[in-house]
Amino acid sequence: MENITDIDWSKQHSGVIKASFDQLKELMPDVFYLIERTFPDDPYLFTWDVKVHMLMPKQYPCIPNWHQDAVPRDCGIQKFDQINTGFPLYLWVSGAPLPEFEGGFLLPKQWFRFTQADVHRGCAASEFCWRGLIRAIHSKLVPPKKVGALRRHSQVYLDAENYKC
Repeated sequence: MENITDIDWSKQHSGVIKASFDQLKELMPDVFYLIERTFPDDPYLFTWDVKVHMLMPKQYPCIPNWHQDAVPRDCGIQKFDQINTGFPLYLWVSGAPLPEFEGGFLLPKQWFRFTQADVHRGCAASEFCWRGLIRAIHSKLVPPKKVGALRRHSQVYLDAENYKC
């Protein structure tokens, strides 16, 4: 690997979900190496989600409509009154399609700090591509799983018009 941000996403598995930094090291050593050398905060204070997608044009790698991340739920209903903006979240994306926040699009291969209150949406792929997304959620908001952090699949969304959060 010439540049630590140049991960061959086609050679990765689907990713991890609610992983500790140690679990991430074991399950995705290439991604661990990138985070270890570029993450702007203490990586051990965060819960890690990594999603790897093989996309075709018009496929969304994440929720296509405006939404917020890591909002607490009770019986599937989001509890917006329980949002805590005192703890950060971060996103890193390998390339297009780029998530859009209210202030604009994320830049690829750069860490972006945000909170549970920041509204954003996924955008559709315009070409065939592999894409990796790394999300760090402060563990005070979402603690890591003790076991079973390997992501079994990465879903895609096809129609933003009919999708409901």
